[in-house]
Order: sequence, then C-alpha cells, then structure tokens
Amino acid sequence: MITTKDLYSIEEARELLGGISRNSVYHLLRDGRLPSVPIGRRRFISAAAIEAFIAAATTTEPPEAARGHLPRKRVVQMRLGLKAPILSRSRGHVPDR
Repeated sequence: MITTKDLYSIEEARELLGGISRNSVYHLLRDGRLPSVPIGRRRFISAAAIEAFIAAATTTEPPEAARGHLPRKRVVQMRLGLKAPILSRSRGHVPDR
C-alpha cells in the first residue's frame, strides 16, 4: 500500500513532478503556478497543489504545437569584413587605437 502525505518537501515535489529541476520548482512557485505552504523557514507543497498543477498542465497537443513553434529555419551568416575589437586582459578594457 502506498501512503500519500499531505505536504511534500521541494525535493519530494520535484520527484513527483517527473524529476524536474529544483530551479524549475522554484520558478513555478515564484510565478504562482504552484502554491506552497510556508512553515518556518521552509516551504512545502501540498498533494492537492501537485495534483491541480498536473491536471492544469495536462494536454493532448503534440509538444511543438503546444509551444507554438514552427520548424526551425537555418541561419545563414554573412561575413561583413569587420575587424574584431582588441581586448586587453584587464577586465575587458578596449584600448584606444
């Protein structure tokens, strides 16, 4: 029998969300897309918040259609014949020419 908890730590929540990065979890918290419960100096994420986030983020669209991306175009670079600036080693100072 799997027991579920009411509150999960950031580390546990990221695992429940598919192993996303810790930074991604904090980004979701900052944006308000994933509510949290502050207790002392720590933040916890409720099981209900995780379930609601997954339900809201669930889609049947293919990944490229969901992002609105078109197929990538190749970038063509042209040489303009410009000289690169001469940088000295002291904190990016550009000497006078």
